[in-house]
Amino acid sequence: MKKISYFMALAMVLALSCQKNEFQDEAVQKGTGHLKTLIIGVTDEADTRVGFDGNNSFYWHKGDRIGVITSSGFKEMVLDDQYHRQNTGVFTGDFEEDMGDYVVYPYGGHALADGQLTYVLPSSYTYASIEAEDNSFNPPMAGMIDGGKGQLKHLASFFKISVTNIPAGGDDMKFIFTADKRITGEFLVDLSADTPVITTDMKAGNMVTINFSNTVPGNNGTFYIPAPLGSYGSVTAEVLDGDATLVSKTWHEQTVSRMTPKRGAVEVEYVAEIDGKIYKNLQAAIDASEGQTITVIKDIDLDAPLAVASGKTIILDLNGRTVSEISTSAATSYLMNVKSGADVTVKNGTLSFAATTPDTSWGGEGLPDYPGYANNTVRNEGVLTIENAVLENKTKKGGASYVIDNYAGAKLTVNEGSVLNQAGGDIAIRMFNGGSGAIDVTINGGTVSGYRAVWIQLASSNAAVAPIMNLTVNGGTLTSNDQTYNQAVYSYSYGNDMKNVTIDVSGGTFNGDIALTGGANKTNIETLNISGGTFNGAWGFYSYGDETKAMEAITLTGGTFLEDPSDYVADGYVAVMEDDLWRVRLGQAE
Repeated sequence: MKKISYFMALAMVLALSCQKNEFQDEAVQKGTGHLKTLIIGVTDEADTRVGFDGNNSFYWHKGDRIGVITSSGFKEMVLDDQYHRQNTGVFTGDFEEDMGDYVVYPYGGHALADGQLTYVLPSSYTYASIEAEDNSFNPPMAGMIDGGKGQLKHLASFFKISVTNIPAGGDDMKFIFTADKRITGEFLVDLSADTPVITTDMKAGNMVTINFSNTVPGNNGTFYIPAPLGSYGSVTAEVLDGDATLVSKTWHEQTVSRMTPKRGAVEVEYVAEIDGKIYKNLQAAIDASEGQTITVIKDIDLDAPLAVASGKTIILDLNGRTVSEISTSAATSYLMNVKSGADVTVKNGTLSFAATTPDTSWGGEGLPDYPGYANNTVRNEGVLTIENAVLENKTKKGGASYVIDNYAGAKLTVNEGSVLNQAGGDIAIRMFNGGSGAIDVTINGGTVSGYRAVWIQLASSNAAVAPIMNLTVNGGTLTSNDQTYNQAVYSYSYGNDMKNVTIDVSGGTFNGDIALTGGANKTNIETLNISGGTFNGAWGFYSYGDETKAMEAITLTGGTFLEDPSDYVADGYVAVMEDDLWRVRLGQAE
């Protein structure tokens, strides 16, 4: 009598459920030949709410399979895809036998005899995707079939484990769940009971393996482990890439009931990866790279500067993340040092640095409240390329702070999408050379802004030395936020000869002037070639040196200016007023 009353109640709930979800009886008649169709729902009584979301709501997934009893055992039926993410779905199957009275979920090696269901919990699964919305969690369920419809009731529950920060790996990644009691194998269920359930015991079968793959560094995954009811002394979740354990976590004293699934979270603790190998320390990844791409997985707050050794080539893909450092000491006055002979590309993220007052020797009463030591986001002595990345220095204005500080032998290229911002108010790019080795800076795009966007600084007082400094601007925007002098580019010498300083401009926008021949030695002037670009400074360019020498060293074959630059245009070119702007182009003066 218990069984009859139980399934009569199920049939009544199913009828209401079908009305609410607007399923029509005609759907059952679609099958022809051996094709069978069933409408399947899940009871939504308060004591059986086991599902995906925070409210434990249940819904079907694409590919879900049920088993219906026939004279030849359970036969497979598959969910129609259009019922994905609905709590009632239509299943179809192709078999000759007539359907009996019972349905189980999911389809498997189950058996039924004399009202006793032998339910099999698998020891392994394979996920096509680790995204939570894509995975069916396979909670054990069973119910009665009545008139082409069935309503399932939960026999057990499940553990839902969220894993964050999963590295990219091969096809042999695994999630392994181990309990101190049985969670796999054959379980006997009395379907005539008021509440049929699967209960754990101490027999063998305490491990479930979920095979998966992941190609997205730092991905998140959700894993579902069907769990028989009972009390567990401990359960452990472990994530492996091949034979290497990425993370392992154990929970104690867990009681599993049908009402609420057990939820847990695990994080793989690492900050970067190279070709699937993970690193918990960014410097360690840099040291290990052999010309490969280092992918940053999470935001990193450094406690020590990074260094790229001579002879090493790396691509640092910040992957949309921020690597930051706050320095409180002159000994750690930069975020990254690109050593001479190193080749570094930084892309797709942010490097953020700020120096602060370390102690009263640099601040306090009567002393400046800004750091008294020079500092920079990147100290560049090698080859540095910036692609679609943000580099910023937030040090308070007053001292000497730079976004990128380039020393003798350095090469810097700034490409499209990049942002170099001296947010505190000092220099974005400094070229600092006293004579040994050239410095080459090329700006192809992006934005460069600061008190000066670029400062060419000849560092020595030796007038017999003429350092080689080359600044090339092909695109981008260079902005000075200094309202007094408004110099986007400033070339200055402590005494070195300026004859080997060359500035070539073929494009870009200058929000501020190019100022030449600042400082102590004005014997020679820099070479300035302008073939394009837009100059929004009051003069566009000027020199603090001798005007006669400036006329010889500055050549215009293009560009747009606020002031008339006619004195500097090359032979065969003219400056013409158009739309209140002076434009240099080929032609003869009228």
